[in-house]
Amino acid sequence: MYPSDLTPGWQQQNIREPKKWLYDGTTLVLVAFSVAFFSRIFCSVTRAPAALNHAHFVVVPVVAAIILTTAKPKNRQQLRITQTFLAGLMILFTVTVASALLNNAGIVNALLSFLMLGNPFLLLASIVFLPMSARSFARFRKWIIRSSFANMALAFCQWPLLKAGVIAADGLNEGDGMGGVFFVSGAGNYVSATVSIYFGIYYLLFAKAAPLWLRISILGAALFQVQLSDSKQVLVALFGGGILLAFTTMKDISKALMYAIGIILIMAVFYWCIYNIDGLYAFRVYLDKDNVWGLDGEAAYIKPAAFRIIPTYFHSFLNWLVGLGPGHTVGRLGGWLLEENWEIFGALGATRHPASEAVLAAYFGNWLALESTIFCPLFGWAGIWGDLGLLGLGAYLFLGYIVWQCICRDNLSRLMMLSVLVFGFIFTQIEEPGFMLYTAALIGLCWREQRMETPQSWSSTVLYYHTP
Repeated sequence: MYPSDLTPGWQQQNIREPKKWLYDGTTLVLVAFSVAFFSRIFCSVTRAPAALNHAHFVVVPVVAAIILTTAKPKNRQQLRITQTFLAGLMILFTVTVASALLNNAGIVNALLSFLMLGNPFLLLASIVFLPMSARSFARFRKWIIRSSFANMALAFCQWPLLKAGVIAADGLNEGDGMGGVFFVSGAGNYVSATVSIYFGIYYLLFAKAAPLWLRISILGAALFQVQLSDSKQVLVALFGGGILLAFTTMKDISKALMYAIGIILIMAVFYWCIYNIDGLYAFRVYLDKDNVWGLDGEAAYIKPAAFRIIPTYFHSFLNWLVGLGPGHTVGRLGGWLLEENWEIFGALGATRHPASEAVLAAYFGNWLALESTIFCPLFGWAGIWGDLGLLGLGAYLFLGYIVWQCICRDNLSRLMMLSVLVFGFIFTQIEEPGFMLYTAALIGLCWREQRMETPQSWSSTVLYYHTP
């Protein structure tokens, strides 16, 4: 609730000054978030060592350890949720270590794999566990909002500069290089656009004191960013997540049928639009190509390539349970992170596997996969399954189930969770630290929004100042 009739002295009358350790705890969470969220743009602008992009591997678990051992939550629910998170993370860690031991993977492989998958849950557990005063919560929310605006503003600044040749993005054009705070990275445009869409929906739903035209404009700007950056995958994931949300939260069969009819109509209208509006040409480019779709099409051949190739390297039934080892197949770690940073990780004892090279060879040898990540055989769920097997995949999904059951109390949080589920079938976005830590922070923010007993105005929020 964000009342518009607050008295000028309301905040001073109702918000007590938080204790110092509470202030420090909120600051630590924001530092952990920022290290991952801003590392790429920081390294690109300052020419700092690329190794700083991986600082989150250390910062997030250290911050979580400090908060989880020093904070004192106000109620048992916070403690129970955190304990459940830690139990799920322990299961994931156990499977990761078992997979590494069975497949002779390096210790650094196991640590990187666990932290890449587990850090978002560690950050979310810290947000849940940390007691926040009204003022601490307002500061936390303000930083997330400002960070979201910074991402969107940078993306819109980068587009004309790239188009004019003023800046370069490692050979990427103005659309693919439009990465916001994720500039420069291979799929930065998709990640940045997704962050903007998530934030646009959040601002529309939660910034109740802001004018409706402003809230709609911010969401419209996010959609325009998707269009400019040619991030078709974002709309695919959001649309898929929206369909799943409609059917997972709908208990009335008649309403579910109405939703189904509505979805069909939306698809029909969109199909008409992409063939009649020139600006939507990118969405029909693959529909017009021959031999792409169908059981014998190119998409059906290349997309599941990992599931054909990886089992040929299995040595026993145990590989089905715990995979080929962390970083040994087609996740973000085995796909390119180890190779791109081999001078660092190789010296620390990291290992690689021929299964990764085999799938990469299939990827680079296929014209369709190279044209769009929608058809890429390297994607999140295939990577987790290939690295950690069915047990590792189950442990990760169990952590997602904890978030769904214990944290997701509003439809935006559920939509983000379900769209992340769909992203897992497209590319390795569910292993992108900046994106996943942002998603965890925004879900945690929504959870806090629902729980705050003391009303907060948006008087200190960027772009809108409320005068009592």
